[in-house]
Amino acid sequence: MRRHGRAMDHGVSLMTRLGAVILVLVILLAGVFAWQWQSRQPAEPVATAPAPPPADPAAEAGDSAASAAGSAADAAADAADMAADAAATATQAAEGTATVPLDEAARAAQEAAEAAIQAAAEAADAAAQAQAEARAGDATDAAAATEAAGSAARDAGTAAGTATTAARTAAEIDRLLTPEGFNAGEVAALIDSSNLEAAQKQSLKTIVTAASSSPAMLRSALEQVRAVLR
Repeated sequence: MRRHGRAMDHGVSLMTRLGAVILVLVILLAGVFAWQWQSRQPAEPVATAPAPPPADPAAEAGDSAASAAGSAADAAADAADMAADAAATATQAAEGTATVPLDEAARAAQEAAEAAIQAAAEAADAAAQAQAEARAGDATDAAAATEAAGSAARDAGTAAGTATTAARTAAEIDRLLTPEGFNAGEVAALIDSSNLEAAQKQSLKTIVTAASSSPAMLRSALEQVRAVLR
């Protein structure tokens, strides 16, 4: 009972951390969208000159940089959204379990989601800097800032993809240890990847193999695997 209590406390603690990650992701995503909306509001009307001057190449470059910065901000927002979904998936996978491989997978998803938060925030900052440089009319600085924004957005996308993969792994491990998601080869590989002694690994695999023909026995065997890996 004590072990079960500690496992439940650990699961609650992990879910609390994941919940905090999701909350921060939502706040970040809302901030990015708010920045995008504000940055795209039309400028105040300016009196039309009788004879407009020729087009300024620097201004045109600045407009291009601002547009690219907006695209980078869009990518950052998408990355933050993906990371939020990944963290939510990891939380659902962790509910009601205390299996070490699953716990580690959920923790990996949490860390990946946190990395995506940071990457998306950096992309949004870089996009804001690029747009500021564009408005200042410095085409060279605007181009450099826009390139940085694009790079940061790509990093955010990569980080979000990592978070999604980690969350999927957590969910797959959880389902694998149920009769509905059972796959003999994958369960054997999961047991082999644990830190158990070789003899104990073989014993577990033998139990699972013997029970695989009966759903009721298989459920019991998989619960035993959970308990041993706990």
